[in-house]
Amino acid sequence: MELRLLRSRTLVLGREGIPLALAHRLVKQGRYHDANLHAGYGTDSVLEEIQRREHALGTLSEEQIALRIAADFCCIWRYDYPQRVHDLCARIGGRPAPGLRLHYQICPDRRAELISYATALKGWLQEKPVEEYEEGTQSVARRVYQYLGSREPLKDMLVERTFIGLSLRALNCSFWGIDNFRPQTPLSPFHAAEIDANAVHRMTQLERLIMKDMGAQARDFLCDVGGTAEPACHFKFTRRIDILVSSIGCLRWRGNLPPKDTAVSGRRGLTKTYLDILEQYWNGQTYRFDADGARIRDELFESLGKPDDTKQWLVACLWKNISDQTTYHTYPMRQWVDFVHIGEQYLDQLESAGRST
Repeated sequence: MELRLLRSRTLVLGREGIPLALAHRLVKQGRYHDANLHAGYGTDSVLEEIQRREHALGTLSEEQIALRIAADFCCIWRYDYPQRVHDLCARIGGRPAPGLRLHYQICPDRRAELISYATALKGWLQEKPVEEYEEGTQSVARRVYQYLGSREPLKDMLVERTFIGLSLRALNCSFWGIDNFRPQTPLSPFHAAEIDANAVHRMTQLERLIMKDMGAQARDFLCDVGGTAEPACHFKFTRRIDILVSSIGCLRWRGNLPPKDTAVSGRRGLTKTYLDILEQYWNGQTYRFDADGARIRDELFESLGKPDDTKQWLVACLWKNISDQTTYHTYPMRQWVDFVHIGEQYLDQLESAGRST
């Protein structure tokens, strides 16, 4: 789907990204004001409280609307969660923060990591020594080479197919709102590697040969690069590349191997800590935290500053959004598609107006 939603661009965004206010209509449609803040049917006392608090604020400013949209579209399935919670709380508290990268968007550092994976896969096929890679790519190349081991025909086909598949994925580095820390963000390169126009045909050809060689066992190896259909912004994307590459190395599907990265482990427990902290801020509910939880609470509370009606309303929106995602796996795909289209249309306008910097 990302190939239909996203386009490659040579734009360079300055500190100003895509205005969050453009997505306001998405949170103003429907009976419940915001699909992201309601799951199921019937009454919802927290949602009613959020709406009561919003009504008491009167006419919302552009900044309040932008922050509300950001709170509603903070996604717990992204690789940069829960750091996005810290960034949002900083913005709510009036402090500088990075640009908000939401659905299908990744930061330049994440893009560089995926480029390193593609570069290493191609280099392994060319038998390029690890020492010849640039310093920033060597650690990824060393890991990829260790997983793959020595070359053999079936491995070569699987690695080439994986390289092409990874290189077809969109690496979208645009962002929403203001980035107070990065003076400019180039939107290219849009892919992890340059591939020729025949690449899709070549990948199909490779898949037929692999299935002929491996039979039913090929099914796991031919999954979408990075897992099922998650975009590069998904928190398990690089882990699933590691699983796929390490499985190719021993020509046996390794499932949960290699060991989990600590950044994607214990996610539900961590989310509960964040929910408890946010709830304490917006409605005064008290919780006891361990040392790590207390540290996170102190960081978030310092970023937010002294509670007021606007801050508590926005934190309640963020709490409700994260809570619903945890419980119901919310986010209607149609709304996400609309959201991505809004961002892409804005970038189209920038491109046509020649406003790249």
